[in-house]
Formats: sequence, C-alpha cells, structure tokens
Amino acid sequence: MNKRTLTVLSLVLVLLIVTELYLVIYYHYKVDINPSIFSSPTTSPLSLTRPSTPSSTQLPNLTSPISLRLVMNYYNITYNSSVKLFSECPYVNKYFVESDNLLAVIALKDLNASMWETVWDNIKSNITLSPYLVLAGIHNFTWMFKDPINEKVWGPICTISFNDSPSYLAWYEYADTSLLFSIYELENGNITLAEKVFETTINDFWNGYGFQDESVTSNVYASYKLALAIIAWKYIDKYDQTFAMEYLPLILKIYNIAKHLQSPIGGYFTDYKVVNGTVIPLGNVNTETTSLFVIAFMMQ
Repeated sequence: MNKRTLTVLSLVLVLLIVTELYLVIYYHYKVDINPSIFSSPTTSPLSLTRPSTPSSTQLPNLTSPISLRLVMNYYNITYNSSVKLFSECPYVNKYFVESDNLLAVIALKDLNASMWETVWDNIKSNITLSPYLVLAGIHNFTWMFKDPINEKVWGPICTISFNDSPSYLAWYEYADTSLLFSIYELENGNITLAEKVFETTINDFWNGYGFQDESVTSNVYASYKLALAIIAWKYIDKYDQTFAMEYLPLILKIYNIAKHLQSPIGGYFTDYKVVNGTVIPLGNVNTETTSLFVIAFMMQ
C-alpha cells in the first residue's frame, strides 16, 4: 500500500469520526420545539391514563393566594416593546431568554394573555437545552446538564446555558433541580422514580420553613423553590392521588408562606426568612420567580 493510499484512507477515517461525533452531539442536544407544544403543563403522556382531578372536598383550603390583576401589572411594567422581552426585574435593562422569558411565556399562556405569542416568536430560535423545558411539556431529551452559566446573546440580552460549563450539574444537591427532575421523570412515564425523587427532596431539604439545600445561607430561603414544589406536587397528583395527599399538609404550609411573597406591584420576592413564625420577604421581585408562582397557582 503506497503513501498516497494511506493518506486518503486516513482522511476518510478522520471524516467518519468527525461525522459520528457531530451526529452524537446533534441528537443528544436536539430538542424539537414549536409553539404548538405549549399546551397545558398538566397534559400527560399518551401512554399513561391520568386519574381524574381531585374534587375540592379532597383538597380543602387550597385557594391560590395570588392576585392575577397585580401579576399582569408586573408583566406590563417589565415588558419592553422594543426588544419584545420581559426584563429580569422592574426598571432594569437586562433580559434573559432563559429562564425568565421562557417561563413568562408559559405563565402568560396559562393566563390566556396574548403577549406570550409575541415573546415566544422572539425567543424560540435562541432556546437551548434547559431543565425548565419540562414545564412546557418538553421532555424528549437526555437529562444531562452542566452548571448554568450566563451567555450574552446581544447587548443587554442574555441566556443561561446548561451545556458549556466544564462541570456537570449536581442536580441532586439542590431542591429546585431535584423537583424539575421529578417532573421530567413523570413526563417520561417513570412515576415510581419521580415519586422517590420528590420524597427524597422533601426529606433532605425541607426544614419546616423553606428548602435548605447547598445554596442556602443564613436561613434565607429562595422563594421560587416553593413554587416548584407546588408544581411538582400537582404533576404527581395527576398520576397518583394517594401519594400526593400524603404531602397535602406540606403544600398547605407552602401556600401559607407564599401568600406573603407577592409585592404591591405584582411580582414575587426572590427570598424570604421566617422570624418567630412571621414570613419576611427579602430581595427584589423578578420575572423568574413571579412566572413560576403563576404556573404553580394556575395549574389545576
């Protein structure tokens, strides 16, 4: 075999390896997204038979402590018609495609507010693989994320990438990602695993006042994790009411905390602490937290 033949074969081999790597990466991270997939997050996979929704007598006192009028006021304040995006928080010139505007799209869709279509048309080409996709009913991907990092899309517009960090995300160390993983497994039909993850998350992180995971310091709790607990619980309730009812006292307590977290302009405070039984809101209000509470309370 002459030198020229060896060179050609080597080039062909390299081309095949590069092609294979491209296909592996493409199909691993490819997520098919289109506006029609934004059906209600409570829609179950076709392979499952979802039990009927519990009656109000089964779920006593589960009245959503949210003012939808004030929420719409918040979205009106944070909406920038020039860039067709919601800002990270009021009066701040910073806009996140993910997770803020993705979650706002889902929330506004639940509220039947037409703004969701405008924002969705604007962000859909920049949506990347994210744990929050499960809240839109999207779960046709492999759960393999890296630590989130901020990436600039253009000017003040950013997104959060779960693909480009060198470190893999230890999702099980945090209540929020654990609850999202539970929803992901439910959406993929793995009910037993989803319930186990939910149960472990509550046992490991809930201390009676909030979720105390690796990110908590000085007994200041992140509000959005309460919203995710409600969402995950409502997902589970659609598949296994008996299991869900075991956690109803917890959900009622979370509702009681949440009723203190909506601000006068409609947004939800990012943090809180509990002093002598009194819930004290802390931090600012922002789009991510507000949208998650809308999703949580609008789910039936």
